[in-house]
Amino acid sequence: MNKEQLLGQRQYFDMVHGVTLRAIGTLEDEDLDFRPREGMRSLRELISHVYSMEKSLAEGLKVGKLSAETENPAIPETEAGKAVVSRIRTVADAQQYARECHKMANEALAAMTDEELARMVEAPYGTFPAWQFFLFVYDEHWHHRGQIYTYFRLLGKEPPMLYDYENSPA
Repeated sequence: MNKEQLLGQRQYFDMVHGVTLRAIGTLEDEDLDFRPREGMRSLRELISHVYSMEKSLAEGLKVGKLSAETENPAIPETEAGKAVVSRIRTVADAQQYARECHKMANEALAAMTDEELARMVEAPYGTFPAWQFFLFVYDEHWHHRGQIYTYFRLLGKEPPMLYDYENSPA
């Protein structure tokens, strides 16, 4: 996949991200601690995970390798992940963190050449062309947003329509 194609996909992802930001914005601060049962991630942890994955992607691609150390801040169960989660105290913090991480991934892609996107990058779960990691983050976002929407329903909240891009500024 070349940079032009990937930039087109990221433009669509920007719209998806906008809906997610809008969804986060409908929460109350105390909702961030909701978890359906013990042992499952809270909304705060899920939001941190989704967006920290984008941030770790950006950081890892800059150095040409995604290591466990690079990805640990995206895993709320690790010490590094707990530190990130603790900085998200309010819904406004969650939205700001989401914006910053998404922007970092967009900037990482903008700075890359077609050749850099084609190079192989090692990660704890395999070695793939750099462009593939942008698709992994996209899949990760959709997967966990579905989980977040389930939490909304358990809280008795109606999440924004998945494809309401017109009313969801990024």
